[in-house]
Parts: sequence; C-alpha cells; structure tokens
Amino acid sequence: MARTGRKVLPGEEVAIAEEYMSGEGTFEEGGKIYASVVGELDLDERERLARVLLPNPPIVLQEGDVVIASVSDVKPAMVICEILRLEGNDRAVASETLASIHVSKIAGGYVDDPGNEFRPGDLIRAEVIQADPSVQLATARPDYGVVYARCRRCRTPLGRKGPKLYCEVCKVSEHRKVADDYRSVELVDAKA
Repeated sequence: MARTGRKVLPGEEVAIAEEYMSGEGTFEEGGKIYASVVGELDLDERERLARVLLPNPPIVLQEGDVVIASVSDVKPAMVICEILRLEGNDRAVASETLASIHVSKIAGGYVDDPGNEFRPGDLIRAEVIQADPSVQLATARPDYGVVYARCRRCRTPLGRKGPKLYCEVCKVSEHRKVADDYRSVELVDAKA
C-alpha cells in the first residue's frame, strides 16, 4: 500500500484509469479517477487500486453488531425499532436505522405476544442478525432485551424487582424481556 499522505477533495483527479482501478471513495469518468469524498489518497501499487481513505469512516451496520435501539411500534408478529447507535460507540449510524425483531427472535422460548415483552419507548440492546436488504435484530440471549424502560402510567423510570420491572410511584409491576444488566448500561439517549 502506498499512501501518498496527500489530502484530496471530492472531484479532484487522483489517478488515470489505465494505471489504476477505481476503489473505495473514488469514481471513474472519462478515463480518469476522481475522489468522491474528503480523505487521504491511497494508491495501492500491488493491487493497482486507487482509493480515498476516510479519517473517521461512517458506521455501517453488519451482522453480529450489538446495537442500542428504541422501540417505536409493537405488532402482532414483530417489534419495530429505531437504531440509536452501536453499543460502546456514540457516533450515529450511517446505514439504515429502522429495524425489526420477529416474534421468534425475541426470547429463547415461545412468545405469544410481542406486546408482553416490549413497549414503545423502551430502550433495548439487540444483535444485528441481518443488515441487508432490511435490518433484522434478535434479543433472545439473556444479555439482550430492555435496558431502560418507563412506567406506562406515570413515565417514571422503572426499577427491577426480581424478574419484573417495578414503578416506585404507581406501585405496579410490568413484564418485559429484560437484559441481565438492566439500568446499568450507560445510555446517552435516555432522557432520565
């Protein structure tokens, strides 16, 4: 790899198509290769590839990623979520952020009604099991599930009491598919 160290701007000519193939961060037009992003020019002599490397590349979801998401809707066979971020990373996700969890991927056992496991507004930890063409999540593992929830009545953050969640204000219990470390996850997006 032969990094030139040269910073380039979009539209700047970086190579000739007879010498290099267009790679990441570039495009070819009229026999010339141009930068499509701001970054550092990398001319790979061995692969004959011209590319522009981003100093801080966007986060694109991949299978196996662990995400923090907000439940936006609960349907009879699935839960719809908005992905907020990758766990452990405060940067926004650049790829599709709308995701779903099929009823069969919610828990390790049989789930009759997803509405008994998640509610709109819950913050959850989930694993990306499919990133393309649509984002699919799973929460069946014990460390996946609700990490932050509020009372349905008074919107007070719920505490954990045994396997259920409990509202100290309303004195009511609520069931959720709760992650093992409920409320111990640092949530920059939670408005506590």
